[in-house]
Amino acid sequence: MASALKEDQGLAVFSLTEGGAGLGLRLVEALGEGQVFLPGRLKRMAAPVETVEYFERWDEAFSRAFASYSRIICIMAAGIVVRSLAPLIKSKQQDPAVVVLDEKGRYAVSLLSGHWGGANRLAQKVATVLGGQAVLTTATDVQGQPAIDMLARDMNGIIDPWHRLKLFNRLLAERQRIFLYSPWPVREDIAEAFAWRDWPGNGEDYQEPALIIDYRKPADAQRRELIYLRPRNLYLGIGCRKGVSLEQVKKALARVEEVFRLDLDCAAGLATIDLKKDEPALKELAAEMKLELASFTKDEIGSLDGTYPGSDWVKQKVGVDGVCEPAAILASQTGITLIPKQKLGPVTISVAMERSWWWDWDRVKPGS
Repeated sequence: MASALKEDQGLAVFSLTEGGAGLGLRLVEALGEGQVFLPGRLKRMAAPVETVEYFERWDEAFSRAFASYSRIICIMAAGIVVRSLAPLIKSKQQDPAVVVLDEKGRYAVSLLSGHWGGANRLAQKVATVLGGQAVLTTATDVQGQPAIDMLARDMNGIIDPWHRLKLFNRLLAERQRIFLYSPWPVREDIAEAFAWRDWPGNGEDYQEPALIIDYRKPADAQRRELIYLRPRNLYLGIGCRKGVSLEQVKKALARVEEVFRLDLDCAAGLATIDLKKDEPALKELAAEMKLELASFTKDEIGSLDGTYPGSDWVKQKVGVDGVCEPAAILASQTGITLIPKQKLGPVTISVAMERSWWWDWDRVKPGS
């Protein structure tokens, strides 16, 4: 099973005492975000109405916040939080980040969902803001090693299969050898914790155990000591004839997915020319995939004429050499064309890959 990051649902800050309430209000102001939750008896405090919500029952308020917020900070004793968390915890993929903070702001303890939920990062941020100390107990952090779920979070990526994560993070914490494969150059500060191997010619001959950073679906997901990290760094450029149906667009996209073994979950956005931005099929596809549909003017598209194979027909009809390839490139912030134009009936599709922060262009790029 693959697992991807949830959409951020905001920050909740809880306190049960007047001293903690003051710290919570100061913290929200310093962070520039967050909703403070306080017991009703503290309404006497002069607190900003827009950032404070009062509750009568702690257990009910905390339970609601656990279900509706991505990050929670509790300024109180850890024991209270642990007892309240016990009946609510579901899984690492679903649980929000929970940080416990003492009333003087000296220690910010990452209590739940340290890596995937982001509690470790939240604790570090809180400690920095308050001049305190973050307390992290996850083995990889204690050993100064990266964790694969932290890499995935930072790359906005997908872990597949999720159930192998525990094994691989244990191997990293114990400084066991894990091979790293990617068709892209990976920054040295990431790669140094692994044993780098050149990208295999057939794309499948890996030494195990191995972490594979790639945009493709695995051909053999049953192999026991492989874990895949698929970053969301792809942009799908789409051109189409007027009145194309959603079914036709999806059929074309499915064909590209099949031929190139593309994982569409790696898509970060869709793109087209502004003349096509109101095509119902493209708007419906964007809504279905929960992606933004970016559009670019004819001048923006035309600025890339000559950098890719053009079409006389498109030039005659639209005034530019093409739509899907330049749209994908522009959406990816002048990235790299991964899949050139594919003409599939009334639809054309191209895929571009952004130049992600974790690439290392000082290294020799492995062959893809």
